[in-house]
Amino acid sequence: MKKISLPALALTGAMVLTLAACGSKEPEATPTPEVTNTPEVVESVMPSETPEVSPEVSESPEVSAPEESGEAQDKPVETQKPSQEPAPSEAPAEESKVQAAWTAISDRELPFFQDLDDSLLSDFYGVDPADLVEYICKIPFMNTQATEFFIAQVQPGKMDTVKAALEARQADLLEQWSQYLPDQLELVKNYKLVTNGDYVMFAIADCAEEAVTAFNDCTK
Repeated sequence: MKKISLPALALTGAMVLTLAACGSKEPEATPTPEVTNTPEVVESVMPSETPEVSPEVSESPEVSAPEESGEAQDKPVETQKPSQEPAPSEAPAEESKVQAAWTAISDRELPFFQDLDDSLLSDFYGVDPADLVEYICKIPFMNTQATEFFIAQVQPGKMDTVKAALEARQADLLEQWSQYLPDQLELVKNYKLVTNGDYVMFAIADCAEEAVTAFNDCTK
C-alpha cells in the first residue's frame, strides 16, 4: 500500500473544499432583460405619431381653397360690373294730332264719358274702323246727356264715307232726343261736323264752338 504524504493530502483536501464551495454556491439570477417592453413602447408610439402626420398632408389643399374663395368674395364689384353702358332712355312718343285735339277740348267741364272700341263704333256710328288711321270717340255714361265727341284721322279717300256715317248718327240722335229733354235736343240740333285735311270731328256739346277752334289749331 502506497503511502500518501501529508502535503499532498492537505492539497487534496483544499481542492475538495474548494470544489464543494463552488458546487454549493447558487448561481446569481440573471436579470430579466427589459427587451420585452420595447415592442409595447414602439406600438404605443407609432399610432400616436400617425395622426400628427396626416393632418399636415391634408391641410395643404384645404388651406388654398378658402383663400381662393375669399379672394373671389372680396371683389364683388368686378363680377357685377356691366359689360357696357346702359342705353339712354328713349324720348316719349310725340302726341298725335287726334290726341292733342281731345286734350285741348277736355280741359273744359264735361260729363263723364265712356270710350267706344271698334265693335261699338261700328254699332253706334256705322263707321268702319278700317277706314280710320286713329280715332277717339266719347259718349256719355248717363242717358240724360247728349254730349259726345268723335275725332279721327281718316284713311286717304275715305272721308266722304266717314262723313256720311256721322251725318246718319246725328239724324238718329235727333229722332231720339225729340221725344224728351228739349235742352239736350237743342245741343243735337247745333252739332258741329268739321274737317281739316284728313282729320274730322263730330261734336255735340255746350262748348261745340270752342271745340272746333281747338280741333283746327291741333290739326293744322
